[in-house]
Amino acid sequence: MSVYDVKTKRLALLLLPTAWRKPLIAALVQSCVQGVNMLHGEFMRWRDNKQYRLWHNGQVCYLRAVLNDIFDPIARRITVDGDADSRQGTCVFLRETGRQKIVPSRITGSAIVLNRRGYGGTSGLDFFVSMPYELRDKIDENRLKAIVNVYKLASKRWAINYTTNK
Repeated sequence: MSVYDVKTKRLALLLLPTAWRKPLIAALVQSCVQGVNMLHGEFMRWRDNKQYRLWHNGQVCYLRAVLNDIFDPIARRITVDGDADSRQGTCVFLRETGRQKIVPSRITGSAIVLNRRGYGGTSGLDFFVSMPYELRDKIDENRLKAIVNVYKLASKRWAINYTTNK
């Protein structure tokens, strides 16, 4: 039993004198402590959220768990691919062709133009958050960015990578 596990309605009934423990007076006392009960519920939800935040830090396994808990709780398909520069490349989904394209990393040398503004490659990223393409329209990217920025280390740079199942 937790120290915070307080049943206010039962406590109010137990604090009544025995002669006053009648249904009408018991209902009146329980309605009087309803506000305290609601405040206690809000406090317990706040406490659970803070404990969740304290138990999950910037490690890859915890970041992946937090993102899957929030955005994909059933299938848990979101992954965090660390150390982006050590790979041969990453898959990027191109809408024009409807296929994936391997984008080489900084080590392989050749860069590929990803959009018309001239951004060429993925150099300078520390990790990717790989999400299924099916979740692209279902999630709020601003919320995803905010959550990753809360949990990641301050010096790490990252990008969202949408993948398709083959």
